[in-house]
Amino acid sequence: MKAFTTSKQQKWLRFILPFPIGAVGYILILLVFDTLNQFSANFFSQEVVVTVFLAFVLLESLRAVLNGIDKRYPLIEKMLTTESEEVSDKGPNHSLRIVLIPLLSLLVSFIVTSFLVSIYFRFVLIISDFNTELIVFNGVYGVVAILYAIIHVSTSFLAVHKQIHYKQEKDLRKGLETDLEKFKMQINPQLLYDGLENLISIVHAQPRLAEQFINHLSRIYRYNLDNRHVELVDLKQELALSSSLLHVLNVKYKNAICLKSDLPDEWLSRQIIPCTISALIQELVERSIVNDFQPINIMLEIKEAELMFVCKHNPKIGLNGNSEWNLNFINRAYSFFSENKQLVITHHNQQLHINIPLFEIEEE
Repeated sequence: MKAFTTSKQQKWLRFILPFPIGAVGYILILLVFDTLNQFSANFFSQEVVVTVFLAFVLLESLRAVLNGIDKRYPLIEKMLTTESEEVSDKGPNHSLRIVLIPLLSLLVSFIVTSFLVSIYFRFVLIISDFNTELIVFNGVYGVVAILYAIIHVSTSFLAVHKQIHYKQEKDLRKGLETDLEKFKMQINPQLLYDGLENLISIVHAQPRLAEQFINHLSRIYRYNLDNRHVELVDLKQELALSSSLLHVLNVKYKNAICLKSDLPDEWLSRQIIPCTISALIQELVERSIVNDFQPINIMLEIKEAELMFVCKHNPKIGLNGNSEWNLNFINRAYSFFSENKQLVITHHNQQLHINIPLFEIEEE
């Protein structure tokens, strides 16, 4: 992994940074030799050019060496470039890198600084005894090398953390999208089986009703297919789907299921996950006793700025009216949009209350 690289727009920093670093290094060297009073007179002198050039060569050397290490021994084995690749963290190497990179940077600084300072004193200033100056230069630029190494290590680990976090977020989002697609595309086999069975029973005796039945059944599955790639739909569309579903169910249950809603027009334009209400109706019917004496009357009403699914519940024996599985499945679809918007089921005096979160899409 190439963790500490600059973008094309920031490459100019590589040529600017040596100037302040070289100037600061020059000041530190003057302080060591107690000749700071010469700074104003020698600010544009040959020594300043040498310190700036030395800073440039040192930074470029460190950059090349450390980037080479990152290529040869990456912090993560694979970059997330395709869907098939995985990011695996090479944890055992972390503590070793923290120790070795500063030490290696210090070694590179010692080699580069000693080499350039020796050339400068021997061939430019024609001085053979410069051991003290060499120690000072190595000390000053050794500090620069260690700081550079610390920044490099920090940015490298930060890049790895962001890469792994991105992979985790992508996997989480992919899982939520899968749950959402599964929820929207689920086809209740029992509904299809009962629908075809009821169709056979009425196709000869009541051909007109059979024709209406086929139209409504086709609307249900056409709705599922049309919205398989749609994340949200208008509440008005969802109520139309629910109307078709009730028409299909009432052929079997002889109009014992009723859905009433008296919602303001502005609520009908709010957004809902496709098939939410129809899934609740199917779950309710499957888990309830439904006949002429115990009909299901569903009411959609507004309560505390939320849409409420309210009905009297007559649970079948052994189910205890528990629709937890289906609510959990729907909530996984809702978690794709918000962790705070969830369906919650409550019971009050044999009344079943389910809040249905809606979304308001702001048009730009």
